Amino acid sequence: MREQLLHLLFPHVCLVCQKPLLPDEEYCCASCMEEFEPFRTPSEAEYVLRQTVVSHFGEQFPFERGWCRYQFHKKSALQQVLHSMKYEGLFNLGKSFGRQLGEWMLSGGDIGDIGCIVPVPLHHLKKTERSYNQSEKIAEGLAQSLKQPVRSEFLVRKRYTVSQTGLSAEARKQNPAGAFLATEGVCGCHVLLVDDVVTTGATLAAAAQALRESGAEKVSLAAVAVAAKE
Repeated sequence: MREQLLHLLFPHVCLVCQKPLLPDEEYCCASCMEEFEPFRTPSEAEYVLRQTVVSHFGEQFPFERGWCRYQFHKKSALQQVLHSMKYEGLFNLGKSFGRQLGEWMLSGGDIGDIGCIVPVPLHHLKKTERSYNQSEKIAEGLAQSLKQPVRSEFLVRKRYTVSQTGLSAEARKQNPAGAFLATEGVCGCHVLLVDDVVTTGATLAAAAQALRESGAEKVSLAAVAVAAKE
């Protein structure tokens, strides 16, 4: 809450160090962003994302392409900023992350025939509690960069699930299983499925399964960060 109030009162200071931002900086100063540990190339990020998914699901969770901008570490500057985005009302920060992620995806060359962007949905009770879905805001930023539509209505969370935070790897896998329902609108589409942070890939796996069961031709993944092996 302190970061949210500070940014409302002094919107041109860094969320992490509270120093004034330069005219071309947004939310975080360049010095703090250097601590975020970005991937060097989109191909490196895709490799790490695939290794993360394979380590938990083997070959049971196929996806077309994958993009993440940063490696996520606990108690890091990035965690602090993502927490502000997710829980402290700074939803425009999600759009900023999404725009940056989209521009970085394009910098790696051809991203394929993606036809729509679908954020991982919150259950309606949780969305009411938070007032917005951070993944939807990231998707909106991606849409600005990729020039593709956000189709939030294509995927709903039909079952309330507890937070994945603090759960074991096996519990993380079981918690979101069967929690999603996709509409027939995805039939034949190459869907870019969007979340904020990938830890084991369990949430994305459950959401991707629902999309494929409703006829999505291909599912690719995009997230701000993927959890690093600590």
